[in-house]
Amino acid sequence: MPNRLEDDVRNAFERANDGTGSPDELLSAVRILVRDLKREGSPPEKVIVTVKQVCGLPMITFAGDTDAAADSTQAKQISDMMVRAAIDEYYSAPKFHTNPV
Repeated sequence: MPNRLEDDVRNAFERANDGTGSPDELLSAVRILVRDLKREGSPPEKVIVTVKQVCGLPMITFAGDTDAAADSTQAKQISDMMVRAAIDEYYSAPKFHTNPV
């Protein structure tokens, strides 16, 4: 059963692809979902699979997909950006929030 964070990513992905949303909105939603999954103990490969599944992306890569010039559509660029953001967020150092004194 999808949760609210997954719904946020799915909706932001759809809006980014149809031009009614911004890439920044999508990246923010992806980062929040990734942090949540990581906090729950999900390994990086499961996080990437979850992000791809939420957005209906294929789980496998075909030979032509490895050539960046092979598909330069906006949808492919948004998908690639989203997966890169998920990986970057997973491996980024934790952000600590301090309380003002």
